[in-house]
Amino acid sequence: MHNLLVRTIENLPPLPETVVKLQSYVDSAGSEVRMQEVVNIISRDPLLTGELLRLANSPFYGFSREIVTIQQVVSLLGINNIKNAVIANSINSKLKVDMSPYGLNTQEFLASCSLESSFITNWLIEDDKQLAQILVPCSMLMRLGMILLAGALIEVKKDQEFLEALKESHFRNVALIENEFCGVDHISFLGFLFDHWKFDEVLIQSISYIPNPHAATENVQRNVYALAIANRVFEPYTGGTPYNMSMAKALFAEAKDKGIVYSYESFVASLPVKARENLNIPVTDFGEAGF
Repeated sequence: MHNLLVRTIENLPPLPETVVKLQSYVDSAGSEVRMQEVVNIISRDPLLTGELLRLANSPFYGFSREIVTIQQVVSLLGINNIKNAVIANSINSKLKVDMSPYGLNTQEFLASCSLESSFITNWLIEDDKQLAQILVPCSMLMRLGMILLAGALIEVKKDQEFLEALKESHFRNVALIENEFCGVDHISFLGFLFDHWKFDEVLIQSISYIPNPHAATENVQRNVYALAIANRVFEPYTGGTPYNMSMAKALFAEAKDKGIVYSYESFVASLPVKARENLNIPVTDFGEAGF
């Protein structure tokens, strides 16, 4: 692996002790995992308990009534969903973000990340609540790879050189330039990070195949196409442009050919205004459509 990435991973803050205990118990117990033990582990940590209740009552999960106990959370979401959500929330809370190497305003970038998470939930929650709940950790961390690569570039003082390379390409070849400087693009790096933190294999594959959803195995294709479509809507620099929206529609059609159907009406209704306006603009030239 590229030395820069090795250093980045080595410098990652450790997961909290309770999160590690929960992860270790669920993974080691396998089919013998007991819900009450999961509840007990979480309940010993008041901070984690509060965060998990807040998350369960957020729009991410779309429950019609207030969730007031950890027992309810675990019962409603299932043990694996809880484990994944706890890991994702812990990682999210520790992020230090500076997107200057990408030429992006950090606050606007974080606002876009928040919109992306909400969009995935709003689009899928009525049509396929189970899928929406499974994808919560992915939606929370979709741009984590960019955040960590930006930090690594700043640390080794390659941030300005990286930004100049992006400018020279008119911000069109982001993955190529990430590979040149870091040895990996941010989506592929995110897949590696999911593996590093021992997320479920389903989520690791769901992230890893976003650039090539047609290549994903059948058991994760529904997850992957949903994330690939959302990526076209919120992709940094080109998200929501006429070109990207035409690609999102093409992914809808490709998924349908494989027997994977989502609510297009809910998708359109959940789009940011500009992306919705660009949805039906004819695309004849990449330059005109994207920039």
